[in-house]
Parts: sequence; structure tokens; C-alpha cells
Amino acid sequence: MVYSHSKLETYRNCPLSFKLRYIDGVRTGREGVEAFMGSRVHEALEKLYRDLRMCKPMSEDELVEAYNALWERSWHDGVEVVRKEYGPEHYRAVGEKALRDYYRRYHPFDDGVTVWLEKKVDIPLDEAGCYRMTGVVDRLTARDGGVYEVHDYKTSQTLPEQPVLDADRQLALYQMAVESAFPDAREVRLVWHYLVFGKELESRRTPQELDGLRQETIQLIREIEAAREFPPRESVLCDWCEYQPLCPLRKHLVEVEELPLARFAADEGVRLADRYAELNAAKRAAEAEMKRLREDIAAYCRRHGVEKLRGSESLVSVRFTRSPAFPGAGEGKRVGLEEALRAMGRWEEVSSLDTRKLCKVVADKKWPDGQLTLLDPYVSWVESVTVTVSKLR
Repeated sequence: MVYSHSKLETYRNCPLSFKLRYIDGVRTGREGVEAFMGSRVHEALEKLYRDLRMCKPMSEDELVEAYNALWERSWHDGVEVVRKEYGPEHYRAVGEKALRDYYRRYHPFDDGVTVWLEKKVDIPLDEAGCYRMTGVVDRLTARDGGVYEVHDYKTSQTLPEQPVLDADRQLALYQMAVESAFPDAREVRLVWHYLVFGKELESRRTPQELDGLRQETIQLIREIEAAREFPPRESVLCDWCEYQPLCPLRKHLVEVEELPLARFAADEGVRLADRYAELNAAKRAAEAEMKRLREDIAAYCRRHGVEKLRGSESLVSVRFTRSPAFPGAGEGKRVGLEEALRAMGRWEEVSSLDTRKLCKVVADKKWPDGQLTLLDPYVSWVESVTVTVSKLR
């Protein structure tokens, strides 16, 4: 499999989504309106620079007209608006404003020579060519003195901080492609245009940073190719995921969301969830009251010097005990405690194997495969069921 930045990010965000899209080839035809708007803005800017190459400069209004024509031509029934307080016309207006702001800032677009437009690039990560990446560069500009700029357009509603840009994989991979294609590249600048904010942000990468990125990317590809399970991973991105009807974390939510009130209330899953939430709330209220009662009972017994209380039909016994407590791992005095025990020659008597930590090591595959294999004879897998309750957003 040839990998792209979007494939790798899909796996990191949600392995199940990666499997459905890139292994199973599932296509639903659904598309978030944010992604739809971003694609139309990219296409309009591509046309702007292609026309400039042909000595056919566009006016600001012509750029917006091209964008609106692309919007009309590309709109389809699968475009979804997740944020219900906004409609398609609002997103369309956001894209239009972004293009007008870009045009006014950079006109007459003579800052360097456009070398690539929507250029597909292939990036080998190792000398043998076993690991390869592919991608599409929005625009590459050449300046005097061997300076190249990789430009990327973003229509995101959030503005990243500099450390996020400095860790970005996508444009750094494109830098590798530029340096391979242009031996005269003395400097490569990575430039993001956050169009909604009218901001231009930059980052640079050293050869050492690029080498580190190569190794990190190869390691992630190896992890993907070794994966046998692709569990869902919940995040803020789930509302925009096209695979919600196939996801065990979201399927029931989607199934009942549009049901009429009577059918919603009659749904077995809804009834089970409601009853469990009701009992859970009662349990938490009872536990809170029990805690307060224990404190009141202990205070009463201390005041009156008693350890048993007689009720109407019950007897409540109270036992006061004192037990030692030592600093836990990471606490300030822990290091001194361990040193003292070793100095006394008593460390082995009080240290023990932490099987909870060992279970986490095995479950999360934190050790090399060879070491984990040695533990196989001692591992037994037990299925447990945990039910939790949370508020709907």
C-alpha cells in the first residue's frame, strides 16, 4: 500500500475508519460541508494561478464567480451540515469571503514563479523504496537564490499554534519531494494560508528534522501493516465521520436520531440506556448520602465514646483503626523511602511484581514483539464488561 498523509492521520485518529476506507474500500457518498467548501476554494485558487500562467489574470469578482460555479456544479445530496445552526449558504459565504481576502492581499500575484499547481508527488522514505508516501502539493513557488516555498491552503475554523506547524508531517514530506526534484533548492519554506483568518504562517525543517520524520513515518507504517485489529477511537471528529452507521460507538446514536418520539421511546436500546442511567443516578446519590452518614456516625461515636449504635431494626458497628501510608510512585518522598529500604537490605521483602502494569504493557504492546512473545505462556485473556453513563452533548 502506498501511503499519504491523510491515510496516516486517519489511522491515528481512528483505526476503524482507516480499515473501512482504505482496506475494505467502503464508500458512503457522504461529505461534510466543511470539506466540500474547502475543495471548492482549492479549485478556485488553482484556476486563478493556471489562468495567470496563461497571461489571463482574473478579477476578484471573476474568482468568486468561478468559486460559485464550482459550488453549483459539485453540490450533491451527500453533503451534510453537522452544525445545525448554520446552513450551506453560510459555508458558501465563508469560502467567498476567504477568496476575496486572499485576492486583495496577494494581487497582482507576482511574488515568485509558480512551479507546481496541484502537483502529485511521490516520496520514498528509504533507499530501497520499501516505504513510500504520496501527496498533492497545492502550489510550489520558486524565488531567486534557490528559495522554494510550499504553499498549502486551509479553510479550517481553528488557527494552530507554531509548535503544531513545526511538527506537521504533510508539508515536511513535500519538502523532501522539492529537494529531490530541484537540486538547486538552497532553502525550502513551508507556508500555510489560513484563509478564514487571512493569516500566513511559516515553518522550516532542518535535514536532521527531516531524517527524524522519515524514521517516525516508517515506524507508523510498520505499525499499521502489523495491525490485526482496528478498534474505533472516539474523538471530536466523530460527528463528521461518514462511517457512523458502521461504528459500534455511534451506530445506535445514528439509528435512533431521526426516529419519531413514540418509536424513539419504544426502542429497546433507548429504554435500556434510560433505565441504567436512572439507576446509576440513584446509586450515585445514595453513595454520596452514605459517605455523609459515615462521617456523621464516626463523629457521633467519637463524641460519645461508643462503637455501636442501635437503630429501630438494625445495629451499626463502627471500628476505628490506624494503618500506615507511604508515598506513592512519583511523590516527593518516594525516592528517599526506596533508598532507605535498600540501605536496610529490605527492598526485596517489600517490592513485588505489579501485574496491573504488566497487563497494560501487554494490552498496549508497549514492549518489543520478541519480549511480549515470551510472556504468552503466562497470559490469560478475560473479558470484562464495564458500563458507564455520561450526559449527551
